[in-house]
Amino acid sequence: MLKSYYEILNVPYYATKEEIKAQFKKLVKLYHPDINKSLDSEIIFKQINMAAQVLLDDEKRKTYDNLRQKTKIKDSKIYNYKNPQYKNPSNKTDFSKGISRGFYDLFKKSQSQKKQPPKPKKGDDIFVTVEIDCYEALLGTQRCVNISKNIICPKCLSKKYINGEKCSFCDGLGQKSENKKITVKIPPKITSGMKLRIKGEGKQGQNGGENGNLYVKVIVKKEEKFIVRDGIVYYTASISPIRAILGGNVTIDTLWGEATIKIPPLTKNNQSFKLIDIGLKDDKTLKNGEMIVKVSIEIPESITKEEQNLYRELEKISLKKI
Repeated sequence: MLKSYYEILNVPYYATKEEIKAQFKKLVKLYHPDINKSLDSEIIFKQINMAAQVLLDDEKRKTYDNLRQKTKIKDSKIYNYKNPQYKNPSNKTDFSKGISRGFYDLFKKSQSQKKQPPKPKKGDDIFVTVEIDCYEALLGTQRCVNISKNIICPKCLSKKYINGEKCSFCDGLGQKSENKKITVKIPPKITSGMKLRIKGEGKQGQNGGENGNLYVKVIVKKEEKFIVRDGIVYYTASISPIRAILGGNVTIDTLWGEATIKIPPLTKNNQSFKLIDIGLKDDKTLKNGEMIVKVSIEIPESITKEEQNLYRELEKISLKKI
């Protein structure tokens, strides 16, 4: 059955164009979605617009009235011309009361059919992975990550329509895609595989629900240069047999760059040396901790003929001591 536009606007079928226009403006002020925040306001507003477009156009109204008579569409009781209060269309007081009561009945019916509002839903979490080296893992660093997520359209506020027209900003989707750069601070002494949570930087929640979270998984590149145990940094320095025997300066890597240490003569393989104030910074004292340097004597893969002769001379000298 064809919907009665007179009933939607709460006017009788004999209402003048000026009366329809006045009633339309009155209803717009009551049920415009920007003013009325009820769940049904948008639906009612669209119906009001549709009815006004027909009844305020003389040709369209004439066509509609003819179709209405042929299909025997009946308005509700309040618009029936046989109703005593409508026998005299000039009775403005009765006319206004009838309009108000009729629309109240229509809205009450709509309210009775209203569904329960959707429950708030938390947004989905976003997961990303970053890679850092051992220096950054020990000292701390930061990474910039790019994420893409959908947000509520700031123009239509997820309603998809504005004044009955599809929102041009989001193309009627109610949401927009947003690319965002987030700087993630990675704390010192982090281990490979740990996850950092950035609250609220996940996907946007729905129906008033909170946003999801961003989880950043940290992968530390595999390097054997530094090992940390109980806050102490361990490092292995390779030296030649001659340096082990004669002693002298050896250049090593530290968390803070290169450094030079002096080892004594006759240093043994795997012998360790303790360095102060060159390790990790203590969170409480804010002072640098210890670093243990272990010496590994490396045999060269090849030597020159001259070096061979020198080693033979050393061998002869050693045999004379026995």
